[in-house]
Parts: sequence; structure tokens; C-alpha cells
Amino acid sequence: ARAVAFTRRPHRIPVRMVEGHSVHRVADRNTRQLVGKKFKCTSPNGRFTDGAAAIDGKPFRAIEAVGKNLFAWFGAGDADDVVVHVHFGMAGVWAIFEAGEAEPATTPTTRLRMVDEATGLASHLSAMTVNHGDRASLYEPKRSKLGEDPLRDDADAERLWKKVKASK
Repeated sequence: ARAVAFTRRPHRIPVRMVEGHSVHRVADRNTRQLVGKKFKCTSPNGRFTDGAAAIDGKPFRAIEAVGKNLFAWFGAGDADDVVVHVHFGMAGVWAIFEAGEAEPATTPTTRLRMVDEATGLASHLSAMTVNHGDRASLYEPKRSKLGEDPLRDDADAERLWKKVKASK
């Protein structure tokens, strides 16, 4: 048998039939590589144009995973923050391309392209659901409906157990 060369691509995590643990990995990686930077944001496929404009030039402040959902926060940590809600659906990708690495062309499903013009780092997001809003109108209502995520340190184990026990 002939050995096949393996090229490690740690910055691209293609997500297929996303489960919560995969979303947590994406959040951890984005925390390390994207949080703290400001990006030029566009929507190549035109389906997130208003959202891209709302976060354009704002610092990527934080990201959190809750089950199969991501919440990315842009701004200074005040009332003007914008939250981007992402649900990958059956297939999705949040790819990161290092400075100096060839950034591929966007695809027809790329909802958000972010470029850190200071470093050349680029990111492409393709997902089933990508919405933006503020804490009161998007994050709080959505978060309250999601329930407990057993992978989070702040999960209420008693509330989670009651829900699991009641399900059939």
C-alpha cells in the first residue's frame, strides 16, 4: 500500500451535521484567532449585507457556544454591541485563513467574509442561519429558549436533568 501525504489544515473546521461539541471547538478556535481584532466585513452572497455592515470595523469582542448555536459579539462591551447568531444547520463552515496563506474565493453560500486588514487574516462563514441584533432583541430571547448546554461550565445541572428526565 502506498502512503498518502496528509496536509494538516487546523484552521478550517468543516462542520457536517453539526453537534454541540463541534460548535464548542469552533468557538474555542475563534476565541484564539479572531477575538480582539477588527475586521472589514462583507456578505459575498448578499444574504447578510445588513449584518456585515453592522459589525464592519467593530472589534470582535467575544464568542460563545450554546448547544448547536454560536453567539459572536462585536463592539466595545456596551449597549451598542452587535451580536451575530449562527446555527450551522446540516452543513456549515467557519474557515480561517492565516496571513500569508492563499485565501480561496468565496462560495455561493458564504454569508460573511471578514478580513483583518492589519494582519491579512481572513475568515469565511457559511451557515444555515446567520442573524444579527442586540442583546435585548436577539440574544436574550434566543438564549432563554435554548435551555442548558451540558458542555458549558455555567449549565444548571438540575434544570438540565429535569428536561432530560421529562423527554421521551
